[in-house]
Amino acid sequence: MKINNMPGLAKKFSKLNVLVFGDVGVDSYIIGEAKRISPEAPVPVVDVSDSYNRLGLSANVASNIRALGANCTMVGVIGVDDDAAILKSELKKIGVASDGLVVDTERCTTNKTRVLASRLHHVVRIDKEDKTELSAESQKKVLKKFASFLDGSDIVVVEDYGKGIFRGDIATEIVRMCKTKKKEIFIDPSRYTTSTLYKGATLLKPNYDEAKILSGLDVDSETSLYECGNHLMDKLKLEYLVITRGKEGMTVFTKDKEPKTIPTFAIEVYDVSGAGDTVISALALSHAAGFSIYESAFFANTAAAIVVAKVGTSVATLEEIEKFLKEHN
Repeated sequence: MKINNMPGLAKKFSKLNVLVFGDVGVDSYIIGEAKRISPEAPVPVVDVSDSYNRLGLSANVASNIRALGANCTMVGVIGVDDDAAILKSELKKIGVASDGLVVDTERCTTNKTRVLASRLHHVVRIDKEDKTELSAESQKKVLKKFASFLDGSDIVVVEDYGKGIFRGDIATEIVRMCKTKKKEIFIDPSRYTTSTLYKGATLLKPNYDEAKILSGLDVDSETSLYECGNHLMDKLKLEYLVITRGKEGMTVFTKDKEPKTIPTFAIEVYDVSGAGDTVISALALSHAAGFSIYESAFFANTAAAIVVAKVGTSVATLEEIEKFLKEHN
């Protein structure tokens, strides 16, 4: 399958069922203009002209998967609040059921509200979240939901944003269940989670800083980056490790070959919000469709280049990827 064969790729993607597990939330945006300073404090006054909501955290992974044409099931935890209703509504718009969401009356639904002046300049971000460990009851419910959807999935994507769902033994149990069912599991890790909880995953996708923290090694050069990656590969018994490095692209580690860096595209970046979600989604889908890990990394790089050129949490479609590849030869 060639990356430029979009009709064939779309057909393959449409047959895939992806199970997404992790922290879920809502990204809210308040847009306006800042033309004056408040007389009450030395802060800008934003005159609001628009506001909207988008799927955030691992719900944005689901959004990216649907934008690329695959089917998706979502498992996560929400509270009983307005943001839970918004999350369900936004999932419904993209064709993802919310029956995999566990309701915990003791928690709030995560929300990140960004105030932007002229749609480009961030004034402030306001976070509402609960990072405490899930109750024993909620953990049981989450694992039961995950198990009920696992058999029908072609690949599993786990998104750990450090919002509490991975405190305890859930990550270890999720990996164990996937290995038992012979399901490949791609994990986007958090720097706040103990790295050994990801042991046995098919692929781990940390960014550069996360890789340093998770490995416990001091990384300050290309050579030590390779040492860091090889250390994580061995320590966590991974099939693949993909370290994203911003403008430097991403470095791919496998069991039997030397690390290889896939370069990124020279583009103007407007907003990196949610770019990691796009990368893990594109990596998992293209791999499940039969791409090699290097082709998958190139595909993911392309998708990420598209979303960082947009404002706010965004997605990339196959049509956009095809157009981008043609424009960049």
